[in-house]
Amino acid sequence: MADAPKRKIAGIDLGTTYSEIAHFDEYGKVDIIPNSDNERITPSVILFEEDEVIVGKIAKNQSVSNPENVVQFIKRHMGEPDWVRVINGREYTPEILSAIILKRIVSDAEDQIGESITDVVITCPAYFNDAERKATMDAGKIASSPTRTS
Repeated sequence: MADAPKRKIAGIDLGTTYSEIAHFDEYGKVDIIPNSDNERITPSVILFEEDEVIVGKIAKNQSVSNPENVVQFIKRHMGEPDWVRVINGREYTPEILSAIILKRIVSDAEDQIGESITDVVITCPAYFNDAERKATMDAGKIASSPTRTS
């Protein structure tokens, strides 16, 4: 009988200002995985440059000098069906923007731990209503789909 495929589960705190991802390390302890900047938290900020989408510290640093191409505090708009941000002629919903952050966090984590993450649990605040929780779930589904989000 063939072995079941190995699963790697992680938890993500998709935050308003910062996000982070954690997993159980080889000793069974919860460990926050550093991002590509070797930091344990990633600013929940996105910078749209000409052909590049940047998430994290660089995006946050550009928020004052380049605000028209930076999106932050996306979590505050989760569950708002009419909220859309237009950047470079393209419309982005809170779910798509959150998916961009989620993809970056997972990608960085996979690079750091050297294995694929197969399953993710994304936190939602207790005060989130059904629409906000569903929007967060939708962001996770978008992030895990093979199609481009940016």
